Amino acid sequence: MRIATADLIRELDRRTIEEVGIPGAVLMENAGRGATRVLTEHFPNLDQGPVVVVCGGGNNGGDGFVIARYLYEAGIESEVFLLTAPDRIGGDARVYFDALDGMNIPILLLKDEGLSEDVLSRWRSASCIVDAIFGTGLARPVEGLYREAIEAIEATGRPVFAVDLPSGICADTGRVLGTAVRAECTATFGLPKRGLYLYPGADHAGRIACVDIGIPERLLDELDIREEILDPFPLFGRLHRAPDTHKGTYGHLFVLSGSVGKTGAACLCSESALRCGAGLVTLGTPVTLNPVMEQKLTEVMTMPLPAGKDETLSAAGLEAIQEFASSVEGLAIGPGMGVNEETEEIVRSLWVDFDRPMVWDADALTLLGRNPDLRGKHSADIVVTPHPGEMGRLLDKPAAWVQQNRVEAVRSFAEQWGVVTVLKGARTLTAAPDGRLCINLTGNPGMAAGGMGDVLTGMVGAFLVQGMEAYDAASFAVWLHGAAGDLAAQTYGPIGFLASEVMRSLPLVFREWMEEMECSPSD
Repeated sequence: MRIATADLIRELDRRTIEEVGIPGAVLMENAGRGATRVLTEHFPNLDQGPVVVVCGGGNNGGDGFVIARYLYEAGIESEVFLLTAPDRIGGDARVYFDALDGMNIPILLLKDEGLSEDVLSRWRSASCIVDAIFGTGLARPVEGLYREAIEAIEATGRPVFAVDLPSGICADTGRVLGTAVRAECTATFGLPKRGLYLYPGADHAGRIACVDIGIPERLLDELDIREEILDPFPLFGRLHRAPDTHKGTYGHLFVLSGSVGKTGAACLCSESALRCGAGLVTLGTPVTLNPVMEQKLTEVMTMPLPAGKDETLSAAGLEAIQEFASSVEGLAIGPGMGVNEETEEIVRSLWVDFDRPMVWDADALTLLGRNPDLRGKHSADIVVTPHPGEMGRLLDKPAAWVQQNRVEAVRSFAEQWGVVTVLKGARTLTAAPDGRLCINLTGNPGMAAGGMGDVLTGMVGAFLVQGMEAYDAASFAVWLHGAAGDLAAQTYGPIGFLASEVMRSLPLVFREWMEEMECSPSD
């Protein structure tokens, strides 16, 4: 599913009006009609009190005027409250404001009356409050009467229906601009806005329904929209297996991982690659840890490598690593590997010399951050999977800045370094160097636990060695990782399930989706 920024939506509207010839008033009519349909479907008890429609003076308010008219025509009692002076309403919104007046639908002017106790009492008795105050145009913190109105809506405790965006949410970042409405349902127009899916905006949007307002499909194609919510269905289709295949068909992943105290990271990474269909997995680990790995791992092969003085991988094993790596389809490097001078020598060499797909995580990213001179010196397709702290070190920014600017951070690193970048966290982002961006909707707070990232690294590696392009491998692994986490939460409970239980849930997610594919009619 394609998603949009505020600028993109403005461009789509402009071209639809100017080039295609569909008047803006028609788009507004379509928006209001479609939103009313979503409203009445989502809130079946609108007859238990008036629907309060709170309108600003821009196009969002115009959508609210259309909704009020359709409610009136459906025999549903509604009350319209206007937060600006009528003479400040212009454009298409003016058409529908005047239509309400022509139908004798009462409009209370809050600019004059303010939020009196009578107004607040009427809002508290509403069956639902329609938030039509601000749309995609809001770019600064909400102030004055608008802020008072949003806070008053929140204080009523009544269910809220947001028009296009919850008022106070930035369309592009999901940030709260001073204060914001918290909706139970949002009807968004044309394309969903990016800010509806990024926190904290995602926490304010509720259920999201996208309303077709008549923007021609060809315009969407011509603008080459590069942001999306992943549809995993086609990628599951690419995992279909012919009956006469064998383990060599599905790639061999070489994992470099493990150190004292972090053998679990190596095991989770390696096993999760097998759980995602890699035909063969070999774990390269310090020779001193190899007996432990032989005990913990049954299906994963191990390759004991020279150990340094602190029982991490030694640079003395670099030639063996390079030789074996040349025989496999891909490499996963970093989980629990250590960050000393010898492991640094290994990662520098592999970054520059290895020419097959790789996924980098954890300690390998810490070492990469110490070596900014490596930028632009790789020849392989690479996926990196930093959490916000690691992303901050890679960009030389605080982790707090990364969290406040997640889209900018992930895109910046992907473009500057020329690698597919996964910024982990709630609503994980995947960015490609060519500008593509995927926002992930699966996963849950129970996944905030150790080992989850190690599982993800192995999953990405598995899809890389099975031939997926790096962006597809990363975005699909992120989606599947969250879906397995959601299944684990349903199975074990919302808190306390383990990364290994997420890993063991992966085949069950595959089964569910493969069965759905078999039941779906072919084209």
